[in-house]
Amino acid sequence: MIREFQSNDLDQVMAIWLNQNLFAHPFIDPSFFKNNTDLVRMILPSSEVYVQDIHGIKGFIGLTDNYISGLFIKTQYQRKGLGSSLIERAKQVRSELFLNVYTENKAAVKFYQKHGFVQLENRINEETYQPEYFMGCKVDHTIKIGKCAL
Repeated sequence: MIREFQSNDLDQVMAIWLNQNLFAHPFIDPSFFKNNTDLVRMILPSSEVYVQDIHGIKGFIGLTDNYISGLFIKTQYQRKGLGSSLIERAKQVRSELFLNVYTENKAAVKFYQKHGFVQLENRINEETYQPEYFMGCKVDHTIKIGKCAL
């Protein structure tokens, strides 16, 4: 079940954020994420966050306006559709979405491409100095009615 973030979710969400950043980004010094934990803990509640809660939080997506500021799923629940359902939730509430993804995180790049995101720019992350893609996706909210529905 996808639901809105609640303040008592913060510890679980932060544990997922840290663990998955360390797992998905072995090319970045782990101290970068550990040193930013307090900052993320402070700003995360001001974002629009949706959690995937199936007998406990398995993952989450954070939106800041049209920007996906994070999408993280616990390792053991990846490739089971949870990330896809969170992307679809974001598409329900936005007409366009943008994100940055490290080029070395090939699984994430492929995941976003599968969901209609296209590469708009190559960038260097200002904090980690790692190459990343700026990607975007336009969402078509037009309801198409077939002949049989008339």
